[in-house]
Amino acid sequence: MSEQDETTLDLGSALGASEAASTQILTLYIPNKDRDGNEFGAQRKWVLEAARLLAELGGGVTVMPPCEGGWWNETSGQIVWEAPVIVYTYIKPEPFVRGMPRLRAFLHRLGRETLQGEVAVEFDGLFYRITSFDAEGS
Repeated sequence: MSEQDETTLDLGSALGASEAASTQILTLYIPNKDRDGNEFGAQRKWVLEAARLLAELGGGVTVMPPCEGGWWNETSGQIVWEAPVIVYTYIKPEPFVRGMPRLRAFLHRLGRETLQGEVAVEFDGLFYRITSFDAEGS
């Protein structure tokens, strides 16, 4: 084994980072169509609300431009194509745990108010599908 192989690099220190690296990413998929494949027209409103919430949970947020995606519509037997916006943050554990009720309320409201069949959330390498939404005011 060479001397270089035995060297451990502390990248945070080498770069002058101010705190420990965040390792867990929270990603929301903000749709532009409802469960029937109809555009609902208020995607930007939802993207901005999601961005604010994720910035509070992680200290920052990234909003990707719309991408192309599709989902299988069991009723029609076809793929429904849409242009979701991906919003993500690397979480900070304490604000994330404190913000969980607000995150849940946002996701369930998004599902209800935009008539979704499901709302997709990705966290720490796992993909979650919310298909039953809390009643308003829950």
